[in-house]
Amino acid sequence: MKLSEFAGYGDKMEQLMRSVQAGRIVHALLFVGPHGSGKRTMARLFAQAMVCAAPMKPCGECPACKRFLAGSHPDVKVVRPEKKSIGVEEIRALIDALSLRPYEGDKHIAMIEQADKMTPNAQNALLKTLESPPGEVRFFLITDAPGALLETIISRCQTVRFGDIGVELCAKVLERRGIEPRRAALLAGLSQGSVGRALEIDADGEWMALRERVIASLEALKGPASVAAAAVPLEEDKGGEAGILDIMELWARDLMAVQSGAMPYEASDAQRLGSSRIDGQALLRGVLQARQQLGSNVSWPNALENMYFQLTDTGNNGRTKLSWQR
Repeated sequence: MKLSEFAGYGDKMEQLMRSVQAGRIVHALLFVGPHGSGKRTMARLFAQAMVCAAPMKPCGECPACKRFLAGSHPDVKVVRPEKKSIGVEEIRALIDALSLRPYEGDKHIAMIEQADKMTPNAQNALLKTLESPPGEVRFFLITDAPGALLETIISRCQTVRFGDIGVELCAKVLERRGIEPRRAALLAGLSQGSVGRALEIDADGEWMALRERVIASLEALKGPASVAAAAVPLEEDKGGEAGILDIMELWARDLMAVQSGAMPYEASDAQRLGSSRIDGQALLRGVLQARQQLGSNVSWPNALENMYFQLTDTGNNGRTKLSWQR
């Protein structure tokens, strides 16, 4: 992929690429942005430019570029969470590898994906190396959640921020990639303007079906007595909780938009959204609470049913915990 294929980032990335090509770049870059915003792809593009042997970097054709793209360049080290976190031993192994002389070029490239998954001990171990890197090392840290990183880590990196490019521009980018206009508009809306996320949805043959199951489950809520039956179709999706909550969050935002007078991006959703008895803000609060409960080791069935009971609970003295439109 070429830098020119990215949309919505203006001159900032061009200037940064020129610095990379000229070898004038800080030793640590922190790429920050929501899932699917292009930060990982851009980080890889910059890293590839640093190992490229051609005058116009990255060329994609020289032996160094081909090894990079194949994941076999000896001077490029990639760390990503294999389970739930990146531990201190993994970071120490990275530091040991960086202390050796580069095999092919004049520098090491260290890429840490989902850097927010580093444990506190791992971050502290990395901090010492960020302060005094061994030889020529360039770090690329990539994260959706910079708030999980130590301030001292962030302060030693140059932050490169990414965001969604907007639904209209996203749809145009998707069309340029060969996606039919109507589907491109739908994907752009479902991804909230994230090209990467839109492409993931397009490639996932089961995502749309899951979305329909989630919406049907929500719309099956008719009151407290309906909670168990409404939740059952989703309770068996163990391991897919995050994806279900992401779809619920998107549906909540659609409800909020329609309930404030806006039109949905997909015309076929207009009737469902307009007739829904669920308040969008209430559903969004419920999704956030469910995520917190899952993080506290509450089981998925319990977290889901708690949310559904709250969505149908009018509370005491006419007050609502989470609003239920009637």
